[in-house]
Amino acid sequence: MSTDKKKPAYKTNVWVPHGNGLGIKNWIVDKTSAHTYSWKFYLGVFRLIVKGSKLMKYPVLGKIYKTLMLFSNENQHTSATVYNLNVDVSEQGESVAVPMDLVKDAINQASYIASMKTCLCRDAQSCKDYPLDVCCLFLSKSGKRVVSHDIAYEISKEDALKRVDEAAGLGLICQSLWVEIEQFIWGFSNDEMDSFVEICFCCPCCCVGFNLSRNATREIKERFRPTGWTAVVDEEICVGCCDCCPPGVCPQDAISVIDGKAVVVQDYCVGCGMCKVRCPNDAIKICNTSPMLGSMK
Repeated sequence: MSTDKKKPAYKTNVWVPHGNGLGIKNWIVDKTSAHTYSWKFYLGVFRLIVKGSKLMKYPVLGKIYKTLMLFSNENQHTSATVYNLNVDVSEQGESVAVPMDLVKDAINQASYIASMKTCLCRDAQSCKDYPLDVCCLFLSKSGKRVVSHDIAYEISKEDALKRVDEAAGLGLICQSLWVEIEQFIWGFSNDEMDSFVEICFCCPCCCVGFNLSRNATREIKERFRPTGWTAVVDEEICVGCCDCCPPGVCPQDAISVIDGKAVVVQDYCVGCGMCKVRCPNDAIKICNTSPMLGSMK
């Protein structure tokens, strides 16, 4: 496949903060966003977001859904970067930076860290495979906002770093998300959106982002980016069993079996590792295939 349209690695359009004005919008957003008293309502909202994403394949309904989700083709602010916490470091043993380093650096540099009390995605889908308390971290201003709503609590840097290791041990996939519509979910003011940093530890079954991407059109899929680590297939080991690519597994539809071998389209792979964990022959590695992002900023 031609790489002429390859997504701009690690690049997102700049968010221009809006003034708070009289603060009326901010007050409404704050009061109607996720709090303990509205938690069950937002569980339903998250379920509807996933179900509604299937409408994106239809021209008219898809346009309505994208408008409601603030998926503007003009600014493309909403995006995600995937940080696989279990990459395959080179067998030569040289020192290399890995995605986990970037996550931990961001935590170490944060002035304030908050942890959600419960993962909204897993709670919405009644997840049975992964714990609900190994959940999102919000850094700096955004963390203080969700704590004020009593759906999160302040967490020390030491405990936040342990959270990263715990998530890696569970096989969860880390994502750094900037989702425009989350202003209305978490209740951020206009000026807080400029410093909004959310680190998620996602499971393949319940993550709203991954489920949405599976159903998305190509221009939405392109907003999910790797850090420089993607899936690579060892053709000598691969037997073409298709265990790595059943329908609904790869959020980007980036892997398929062609002529008896698994093939990864590097232009679209985000290195999440969902194919790797399903390969019974260990024929897939998550490798450093391009210059890695320098930080989570």
